[in-house]
Amino acid sequence: MKSSALLLLTCLALPFVASAAELMPFEQVRRQNQTYPDSTRLTYLFNRCAALQLNVAALLERKGQKQGVKDYENLAQHYMVLSEANEREIDKKSGLKSKDTMKAISRNVSHLSEVYTQRMNANAAKRGDYIMGDAQLESELKECSLPEEFKKKSLVN
Repeated sequence: MKSSALLLLTCLALPFVASAAELMPFEQVRRQNQTYPDSTRLTYLFNRCAALQLNVAALLERKGQKQGVKDYENLAQHYMVLSEANEREIDKKSGLKSKDTMKAISRNVSHLSEVYTQRMNANAAKRGDYIMGDAQLESELKECSLPEEFKKKSLVN
């Protein structure tokens, strides 16, 4: 089994620990970046999209929708590559040598995936659906489905 699929299944298998953690809406992160520019916020947004895509892939896995799983996992991987490229650029500008960048990104995506899992499980318990009815998750899923547009929108200052 692919490591991303294993990560995905592990994250969704975690028990519901507490109320779903709040995730700052993308627009709020972008506004913060306009006020106080920080290249790591772009990495954070890419990681959020990767985590969300992996959670959707896990939901589709449960439903036996293999092609959908593959599509969402590929999209998550694309966001992780974007994140890695951004981190390497940050390191380059700082004069640092990139080291274990993808491991750090994987850890961050795993953590964010857990946060999304908590929120989605809370949604399912309240509304009977993991995503539908949660305006923020619906919006984020829509935005994250178009990585190049998402990147452009997130880079605009």
